[in-house]
Order: sequence, then structure tokens, then C-alpha cells
Amino acid sequence: MTQKSLADSVERERSQAEAGAREFIKQKHSRVERIFLRTVYRERNTWVLHGEVQFKRAYFFGAERSFRLQINPETGEVASYEEHAVSRRNEVK
Repeated sequence: MTQKSLADSVERERSQAEAGAREFIKQKHSRVERIFLRTVYRERNTWVLHGEVQFKRAYFFGAERSFRLQINPETGEVASYEEHAVSRRNEVK
């Protein structure tokens, strides 16, 4: 396998992992507005994705949560998913 084909393979796996993660989050939250992936890296045979998701809770009210997701790119199976409220206390207004 050449260096270029190896890089293409890794990029293809990464994009499959990102697509699987987005689909999983959209199934979890029905009114998703935005999914932001902060970091994506490979750890053993899974891809780990850190990011934030914004979704509507009610007509005027939205929510923002941070997440960490591990996904197997070959099967599309989510190995683990953690979600936490985003703290914005120190944000400049």
C-alpha cells in the first residue's frame, strides 16, 4: 500500500466516522440545529469525536451540549457516547 492510498484510506474512515456520528446525534435529538466537531482522532480501532451540538427544546428555547463519541468506522457502531451541558459562565457579553 502506498503512502497516498494509506492517507486516502484514513481520510475515508474519518469521513465515515463523522457521518455515522452525525446520524447518531440526529437520531438522539430530533431538532438538531448544528453539530460542531472540535477534534477527531483515531484510538485503536475506533474514532473518537469531541464536539458540541445545538438543538431546539421548545419554540424559543434552545440547548447546547458538549459530547464525546467513540465509533467503529467499519461497522458504524457507536461504542460509547457521553453528553454534558455546556458552561458559559465566563463568556464575555
